[in-house]
Amino acid sequence: MSSNFKYSLTKVYKNYQKYVPELKSTAVLRTIIQVCVHYIETKSCSKDVLDRAVHKLQASNQDVPEHFCELFAGILQLIQLYLRYPKGIVKDDELRESLKELKFRDDCIEDIVKVLRQHRDPLSLNYREMRNLRSPPRRMVWRINISFMDRLRCNVASLLHELQTLERRQSVRKS
Repeated sequence: MSSNFKYSLTKVYKNYQKYVPELKSTAVLRTIIQVCVHYIETKSCSKDVLDRAVHKLQASNQDVPEHFCELFAGILQLIQLYLRYPKGIVKDDELRESLKELKFRDDCIEDIVKVLRQHRDPLSLNYREMRNLRSPPRRMVWRINISFMDRLRCNVASLLHELQTLERRQSVRKS
């Protein structure tokens, strides 16, 4: 694994590391991962989705972590950081080691690595599409009459000439 990934993971996850001990079961982690995958695939995550996930855990008699939303944000950051790196750069064993340093439980580490390894291609495609859709390219169309364009061109030319004159004066003073 590149040390850059390990450094980035530690830096990104330092705010969420205090919530990791609240992940006491793999059922909670799997629910969080499902919500993260839903977010990556649909490009949005409303409060309703998180509420449904919490209700699903409560219905199955699981202890819902107090900071469920923070855990979701942390796992999402982890998945997104992993997907930013090209395939093969981040090795499974080194990812496990990094997650162990962040105080994840062994069964949680195995679940995270399994999801990231098996579903990398579809997730990375969805992540790339999501990233591109968030900042669409802007296309501007200008309609200017010829006289205004000529005046604008002359003004820009005179400004550039003045700038060049000022630069010459400064270089003469330094010499």
